[in-house]
Amino acid sequence: MKKSFTKLVSIGILFLLLMAGMSGCKKDGNKASAKYSLTFAKGASGHSLNPLFELGKRYYADYEVNVNVVPLEREQIFEAESIGKVDGAYNDLAFPLKYGGEGGNIVIYGGAMNGGMVLLANAKTAQSNPDIKNPENWKGLSITVQPFSIGEVILKGVLKTKYNMDPEKDVDFKIIQGQAEELAAVQKGNVDIVIIGPDFVETGLNMGLVYLFPLVALEKDYVCCRQTSNADKFNSEKEAYVRLLKAHIRAYKAYRTEDQKALVKEMAKSSGIDEDWIYDYLYDTNKTQGRSHNPDPNYNGSSAVYETFDLDRPLEEFFNVDVYAKALKEIVQEFPEDQFYKDMWTFFVEHNDKYPGFASII
Repeated sequence: MKKSFTKLVSIGILFLLLMAGMSGCKKDGNKASAKYSLTFAKGASGHSLNPLFELGKRYYADYEVNVNVVPLEREQIFEAESIGKVDGAYNDLAFPLKYGGEGGNIVIYGGAMNGGMVLLANAKTAQSNPDIKNPENWKGLSITVQPFSIGEVILKGVLKTKYNMDPEKDVDFKIIQGQAEELAAVQKGNVDIVIIGPDFVETGLNMGLVYLFPLVALEKDYVCCRQTSNADKFNSEKEAYVRLLKAHIRAYKAYRTEDQKALVKEMAKSSGIDEDWIYDYLYDTNKTQGRSHNPDPNYNGSSAVYETFDLDRPLEEFFNVDVYAKALKEIVQEFPEDQFYKDMWTFFVEHNDKYPGFASII
């Protein structure tokens, strides 16, 4: 039965990739003569836009890399990546850490998103706990999370390391599938606190829930989604990923420094997503809740999360910072007077210096 299911999933993945391949290159505007070609998977549910990949379309041709992004369901992404049906993906950090830690055939090599989750509380719980915004007062409370989410992993780590709490005993974490269902459970008083995506904050407040704070208020180095690759592809064609990251580094600068309205129009045209949604998702601070998109791999932040998994495989066996370092060095050389890229290098050193052998990389 398991083999039959896996076969069906694989057939479904192949069909989606074939369909996407018919239009992917044309949509992304890449040159057919590109020296390297990479296919990435992204989540298929709802709107999904990453400015590194979307604005990266400007620069892929400059670095002779053809990039095709295809939508897959969450449960299909890592199977497709591990067996080489796609070359890479960008997704929630918790999955590649666990998958790689258990021996999965992937490499984590770059950043895709940081931050973004928010904590809301049941109104009666907040009223009876005036200091509820201080996690020291959460003992005995319940918190709902999505199955195996990075928000849960980050919060448990914070409670353990910064508040000297046992997150498995002092707080009752409840798994509830679906963010709308989580909000309903908190509204009814079945759960005290919810970790929710920023897109659901307004809905939660309209239901009478109380805003506590974004998760980045507890953990500034909140590493969320990472860029990952099939390990065989990555190790055999590292230059392709160097070129990909060079495009993403330049896309990051554009996303951070250029006129927001013009960028929103550009991304709406290239992605087919509504301008208002893109602006809210990327630039409205009330809705981003500390979410940002930096291509830096951030080994230090990822390592802190990995330590909570209690897995034996060393993280550096499936985490690479060399390729990003090479890409950023080449960008700094290409634009020697640009302070933005020099600042990115400073950030890289500060957030990856715990990587084994880091001194030889820089």
